[in-house]
Amino acid sequence: MLTILSISDSDKHREKVVEEYTKRLGKSVKIVNIKPSKNGNTHQIIAKDTETIIAHLQKITDSTKILLSKEGKSVDTHQLASLCKNKNAESRNGGVIFIIGWPYGLDEQVLTKHINGKISFGAITLPHGLAKVTLLEQLYRIGTIEQGKSYHY
Repeated sequence: MLTILSISDSDKHREKVVEEYTKRLGKSVKIVNIKPSKNGNTHQIIAKDTETIIAHLQKITDSTKILLSKEGKSVDTHQLASLCKNKNAESRNGGVIFIIGWPYGLDEQVLTKHINGKISFGAITLPHGLAKVTLLEQLYRIGTIEQGKSYHY
């Protein structure tokens, strides 16, 4: 099972794309949107959102938790496919959980002891909604690779 845990108040700007990939991926992917904190200064919001993510992660056992971060290891599609396959096999019940922060980000130092690693889609900064769409597309692409379909060239 693959889960996307995202600080997000809505996917309205990318709703059709998220729906399409969610439909294509079926039950293999679950998206959990968590309402962002909006009270306080930037530092307080980051701290509150990080605490919320940690609270969700602590409820999920036997899973591999991967943070999407521009500071993470840059992976290509085949490396991501291998990571998902290997981590899904290792995590019998929980599968792989991908974590996406809000525009202010998350406190990665605090989060480090609650995650298993970080990946990056490159040195660019993606808006959180676009990061979610990019991740969904890559997860769909991985599925087509595993099925031998020609979506991935």
